[in-house]
Amino acid sequence: MSVRQLAVAAALVAAAAALPLVASEYHQSFMLQLFMMVALAQAWNLISGMTGYVSFGHAAFFGIGAYAGALLLQYGFPWWLAVVKGALIAAAVSAPIGLLTLRLRGPYFAIAMLGLNEVARIVATLWVDLTRGGSGISLSPALLPGLSVNYYTMLLLAIAATALVAWIHRGRFGLELRAIREDEGAAEMVGVNTVRNKLSAFVLSAAIPGAVGAVFVMYTSYLNPSSAFAASLNIQMIVMVMFGGTGTVWGPVLGAGIVMLVREFLWAQFPALHLALLGAMLLVVVLFLPGGVMSVFARRKRMRPEVITRESR
Repeated sequence: MSVRQLAVAAALVAAAAALPLVASEYHQSFMLQLFMMVALAQAWNLISGMTGYVSFGHAAFFGIGAYAGALLLQYGFPWWLAVVKGALIAAAVSAPIGLLTLRLRGPYFAIAMLGLNEVARIVATLWVDLTRGGSGISLSPALLPGLSVNYYTMLLLAIAATALVAWIHRGRFGLELRAIREDEGAAEMVGVNTVRNKLSAFVLSAAIPGAVGAVFVMYTSYLNPSSAFAASLNIQMIVMVMFGGTGTVWGPVLGAGIVMLVREFLWAQFPALHLALLGAMLLVVVLFLPGGVMSVFARRKRMRPEVITRESR
């Protein structure tokens, strides 16, 4: 990460940290949801963008973390422990699932993950003694931290998820994940432990949504199977990463920011058409910028030395 990128990141973090001092609750809530989508997009980017295993079911880990957090809060555990446990439980559940599903490739893995999300939703609906089924779990405000605590916790999760992806991307682990994405068979031939690397990436990408889900249930104070395991959440992760740029560090951040801001603007100006307009915009980006918005910056960076050379001549 360059000095300029670090400076921009530090400025954004400082602005986000100062926002609750001057912003209304509406703007704090919007930014909290933006941080949530950044963290979720980075989690999806880790397993799908960097490793090449496209997941349509990562909302399952979000729901597992949300239910774990809600149940722990009901039993009197402190909120911060509920967040940590949400991440750990989601990671623990993901390990055996990863051992089974990561044997599949391409559309088979994607379908298996989609099925996992539906199975988790059905289990949460039928396990009434634990989850209260379709009635959902309502949390007393006395058990929950305030909006500011949820805001800063979600901000920390977004920062942590981005820092984790950046650290992985620059190291040997990230190089091996990208080798798996490009050609898993060739990666195995040159000595890459593909099973270990895929499983490690999968578990890490599950822990992030687990923590995010626990914070989100503290923010909403209510949880049911439909909201915990919403298929739309899977789509949002994918769209934001593709919009920004898959396999990059800043792509999910940029994609989440642009999509959330545009969606909010279109919803305010065109409430009846905002989803159609947003879909059309995303279609244009996918068709004409298959590498995402980050590909524009990458192209300009590649062209810059050529411009300098021509001017020097």
